[in-house]
Amino acid sequence: MSVRFYVAGKNVRDVPIIIADSSDEQSLVEMAKQAVVVVNTVGPYRLHGEAVVKAAVENGASHVDISGEPAWLEKMQMKYSETAKEKGVYVVGACGWDSIPCDMGVNFLQQHFPGDIAFVETFVQLNTGSSGYSFNAGTYQTLILGLSEAASDGLGKIRRAIMPEKMPRGPARPPKRSAIFKHEGLNKWCLPFLGADKSIVNRSRYFAHTEHQERPFYVETYLRLSSLFWALMLVLWMMVFSFLVKFKPTRKFLQNYPDLCTFNMFKESGPTREQMDQASFVYWFFGTGWETKLSDPNEQHTDKPKSKMIVRCDGPDAGYYATSGCLLSSALTILQDKNSLPKNGGVYTTAAAFGRDTKIYDRLAQFGITFRVVDSIEQRH
Repeated sequence: MSVRFYVAGKNVRDVPIIIADSSDEQSLVEMAKQAVVVVNTVGPYRLHGEAVVKAAVENGASHVDISGEPAWLEKMQMKYSETAKEKGVYVVGACGWDSIPCDMGVNFLQQHFPGDIAFVETFVQLNTGSSGYSFNAGTYQTLILGLSEAASDGLGKIRRAIMPEKMPRGPARPPKRSAIFKHEGLNKWCLPFLGADKSIVNRSRYFAHTEHQERPFYVETYLRLSSLFWALMLVLWMMVFSFLVKFKPTRKFLQNYPDLCTFNMFKESGPTREQMDQASFVYWFFGTGWETKLSDPNEQHTDKPKSKMIVRCDGPDAGYYATSGCLLSSALTILQDKNSLPKNGGVYTTAAAFGRDTKIYDRLAQFGITFRVVDSIEQRH
């Protein structure tokens, strides 16, 4: 693993390279001692990530990564948050496409909503061009490990440790949705999004409530697809995939043949340059709440929420262009906006770390990742 660190005003070609091996603890220690922010793109993180976090935290370097593995991310908070605070360093996970657009999108909506929010529904759509698209097989291997080891993750115990307080969310909840449904506003078929977004946003909202006394609210995340046919095909594939991954022989077959087992949705080679140039993504955030804001976050509104707001996030290819932009924006924010970060170091989500008074949105915009409030149906598409 090679790590570059940013030096303001220098051409990156002149920045020295530190060579380290993620399986060699001493090399990671030597690397971390020379770095200000470690940019960790190793994966799957549950196999290779913790050693890098440990070396960074114990040797005075902040750390950002692109993990989309909730159990690993929350375990890092449980194990290293206190040490990071003592060292004054920041460990910020999920700084890639999952989950900066969603986490910072919900944060953006919360900042612009005039009153109290009751709930937010998020919808993401991945757009491809005429050349199609294939995700990198590393993401595929992470998916297999996540599904096969879900029962042994101990996620419930970890969450009780890092979020011990019960959040006083009110009785107004998001509408109940079917496994596959057609959204009334977007006019497309949708299904639940099984990525890390919801877990990341919930941690951010917990931090906002416990640290800044902000009113908590419900969040549901969905995936928007182009047709009912593809929605059904994706659900069918996930059902079969989730079953086969439970057994060692079929799991090994899935691991060895990502192209065949995913109909080229995942490939060892990843997407081509042409596919990346043609790809893009859109996130919609539908917020529902009240026009008024109660001073006490534990007090509940007695009327039904009728105030609505829609935020849209647009960006380039999610897998490489957007993820790189999100990751670099995060590292630069730690380097250049330290006075706007939480007072103490620690392990944070992106909205918890960057959601107040930093220039993260400006930096993301430089990479083509933009957020805006929209107020008409035409602006939603």
